[in-house]
Amino acid sequence: MAQTLPKFCPRCGRPTTVGQSFCANCGLDMAAPAGNRGAPPEPPTAPLGQPPTQGSYIPTGQTQTAWNGEPSFPTAPSSIKKRGSRRGGLVLVLVLVLVLLGAGTYVAAGFMGLHVPGFSSAPATQPPVTTTQLNTPVTYAGVDLTLLTTQQAQSFIDDANTTTTGMVRLNIQEQNKTATQVSWNYNDVARLKLPGKNLVAPTYVKAKGNIAPGATQKSSLDFAVPVDVKVNQLTLIIGSANEAQLEIPLTSHANLSKYAPRTVNLNGQMTYLGLNWTLVSATSQWNIAGQQASKGMLYVILTLKVDNTLSQQTIPGSAFDYARLKAGDVTASPRDTTLPVSFDTGEMGKTGTITFLIPQNSSTFTFILLPQGGSDQATSGFQFS
Repeated sequence: MAQTLPKFCPRCGRPTTVGQSFCANCGLDMAAPAGNRGAPPEPPTAPLGQPPTQGSYIPTGQTQTAWNGEPSFPTAPSSIKKRGSRRGGLVLVLVLVLVLLGAGTYVAAGFMGLHVPGFSSAPATQPPVTTTQLNTPVTYAGVDLTLLTTQQAQSFIDDANTTTTGMVRLNIQEQNKTATQVSWNYNDVARLKLPGKNLVAPTYVKAKGNIAPGATQKSSLDFAVPVDVKVNQLTLIIGSANEAQLEIPLTSHANLSKYAPRTVNLNGQMTYLGLNWTLVSATSQWNIAGQQASKGMLYVILTLKVDNTLSQQTIPGSAFDYARLKAGDVTASPRDTTLPVSFDTGEMGKTGTITFLIPQNSSTFTFILLPQGGSDQATSGFQFS
């Protein structure tokens, strides 16, 4: 009598059909007696090194083992692949367009003369250069400057910040005759005044930034100046916004007498603390060693001589405490002094200086020795002719 097959696989519970010999899910032999139903037959395998043949058994929901031994996962439908590929391609094209637009804008800005980091629109060869001799001397912060020459060209190929619409280069010699090392930054203290009073800062500075005592060196400053502006229409301004600035026309015979030191010889006699004081001279100037006067101010340096005719040493102390200079409504304290703090018995002709900072428009001065130690105040007046 024919064996009746179960309606469901005894092993995995999958429904069966009439005449089915093996379970389509787990491979159980459905025709064998219940006690003899063993493990399902192993699915046919492909020969080594070849992919499995079409129709090979792959259990539902399990990972397929590829023909090369690597695990193979179910793949996405081809329609999804195509949509993802198209989307990725559009993103890549958009990125390339943005990069090309940015590069084009960068290059265009450079050729238009705008300053773009790393870009110079200067030609490969140096355009013609016109040189003008100046040899103009002036003193700034105690250092003797000589404006040697100017050079004018459409551009300077050795200036990374050059424009192509006109440049002026100023060559300067610096000589420090003081005993002080002096430092400044031309980017902060140098401006070129164009016709119409427009001020331009340097585009490029070639300078050491400081100068040692007794040293001589050279610097050069580049300014963007339209080629149709003549050099003799320009004025160099030296000094920061809070300093007494020097305005120097870029001509071969510039009149800078207003910036030269002025000295007046004096013979002001005073008696103070039993000592005989003589105000020997007064000098006004725009700077001292290492310093430029403040905006609207000048330095006045007084030279004094002291004689001690007493039979004992006299100690006035520091001139910072007792010396003053009155100019109009301003009474100034010393900014510097070389005057001794004491004078030995019989010491004659001892000299020293006291430096004051006073308004530029001052004309009449009064030197004051303040009362101390029971001594009365002493004064001596003077003026610059």
